[in-house]
Amino acid sequence: MTSVLALYRNHDALMNMSSNQQPTLILRRLSVDEYVLPKIHTKKIKRVNSERKPFSVNPFPKLGTGHGVYVFENQYFRYEGEWVKGKKHGFGKLLLKDGTYYEGQFNQGEITGTGFKFFSETKCKYKGQFLKGEMHGRGIMEFPDSSEYEGNFVHNRKNGYGVMRTPLTQYDGGYQGNMRHGEGRMVYAPMRYDKTSNGDRYEGYWVADKRHGPGVLHCADGSIFDGNFDNDEFHGHGLYRHISGVIYDGMWLKGFPAKMASKLHIVVENTPMVIRQGTPFTITVQCLNDENDVVGDEGREIQITAGFKYYQPSKGSALFDMIEDVEDKPIDTPFGYQVVHYPLTNQEQENDGPSEEDEEQELSQSQTQLDLKEDEDENQNNKEEEIKEGEDGEKLAENEKQDDEKEDGVDNSGGGVEEPDEIPNNTTTETESVPLPPPVPNCRSEEGVCVWNEVYLAPAPPMYRPFVAMEEAENDKKSSSRGKPAINKDDRRSSIVDKMRRQKEKALEEKYAKTGEYVLMVHDVTNPPFLGRTIEPAFLLLKLKRPEAKKRAKKEGKKWDTSQHIRRSMVATEGLED
Repeated sequence: MTSVLALYRNHDALMNMSSNQQPTLILRRLSVDEYVLPKIHTKKIKRVNSERKPFSVNPFPKLGTGHGVYVFENQYFRYEGEWVKGKKHGFGKLLLKDGTYYEGQFNQGEITGTGFKFFSETKCKYKGQFLKGEMHGRGIMEFPDSSEYEGNFVHNRKNGYGVMRTPLTQYDGGYQGNMRHGEGRMVYAPMRYDKTSNGDRYEGYWVADKRHGPGVLHCADGSIFDGNFDNDEFHGHGLYRHISGVIYDGMWLKGFPAKMASKLHIVVENTPMVIRQGTPFTITVQCLNDENDVVGDEGREIQITAGFKYYQPSKGSALFDMIEDVEDKPIDTPFGYQVVHYPLTNQEQENDGPSEEDEEQELSQSQTQLDLKEDEDENQNNKEEEIKEGEDGEKLAENEKQDDEKEDGVDNSGGGVEEPDEIPNNTTTETESVPLPPPVPNCRSEEGVCVWNEVYLAPAPPMYRPFVAMEEAENDKKSSSRGKPAINKDDRRSSIVDKMRRQKEKALEEKYAKTGEYVLMVHDVTNPPFLGRTIEPAFLLLKLKRPEAKKRAKKEGKKWDTSQHIRRSMVATEGLED
């Protein structure tokens, strides 16, 4: 029997034959048993177990609609809840084998709507809106460290407006890609011992979790910065009001001013600066950077003080025992020696001290009186020598002469000079104790400049260490000079004049500073330091001298006529002879 398929195979051959060649075909009806169907090979399609694509056929509930419990074939997912036509739809709970679970709304087999999700790995809890299994929309995320985010989510990431609260900070503002972005406000918790929080408050713009753009930073200590930020640092133009009182308004570069003061400079024409006793002087200080340009910051606190050269007392002296408990330590200076503080004041002083001209005049008058006294003594001795004759008279005159010399302070036996205790009345000065005046107050800089007017060097305090040490050194020098050969009368006069001068100076030290060399010191005492930096101090030498001699108008008087004086003397002599 020829099969149906065989007939189809020979169909082409039969069509090519001629009519004479074609055999006679006998058609007959085939029975059902004779039909042979081709074998069809089908591939079995595996079903994907997914919460998004559940089984299309669910044995429970009947017809796939209602409430039921289903465990997926992989044993990883378990769903209990509402079904609609074989899909999770409505309210239900999907539990994962690792402990993570979702409880909330489903829509056509997807986690869509409002629900709650617990993450077993991070222990975080989310309550809010979902879309196709992802956190999407408004929601609240709670973290295990008690932090909490409340805001908008897009595809499982914080995006849009939200509020993030942590134990150390609170941020409310914009987010993008799980990072702070856009305008926002950050409040830091008060200062902690581990410095993880400082109590600051920032209001401004953010980019990729960094402060970037215009903003205002309120520091916990009271400082305020209003300006531009870049990568969490002050960068660009900004106004900074520091808690210490310093105000800087200008450009910033990576957290610091573009022009940062680094040193102090004392404006002076000549060095050392010459000042006069009882005469005020002015001090001007500038805040400079490394390029010696004036930095225009405001409110920097600058202090000026004075110092005198420190003399190290010798061991065993009274001064050495006295300074053991003194806290004032010597200060290093760039002049090769140390100084100790000396009082500086801006309190006005009475300028009633003698000038150099007055002092020289007084000393010359004293010296003239001493010369007159010596001349009188010499004339008197001559008269006594003329009256007395003989050896007794000569011995008596010689003894009297020795007594006079002892009274004048000369010891011909080989001793040194004994300075007289009494000084002429016109050289004595009444000394009165003057209380220490208040120190010069600190100055706040204006456009980088500080100015002090009407400044004086105050009188030295009692037992001022450098002066006491100087006096001890002078006394030691005098004691070593005793026993030297006698000196003549000119040296004796000079010694007396020097002692009168020292007594005069000692009396003036009660009202004025001692003449000599002082050091003016300028320090930055801004507290707390501006941006944690204290600028370098400045030093200046001061030369204190007597007040300048006042120019006195010359009195026009009669000129001295020597010839006339001689004639008068001759007439007087002739009259006596007659």
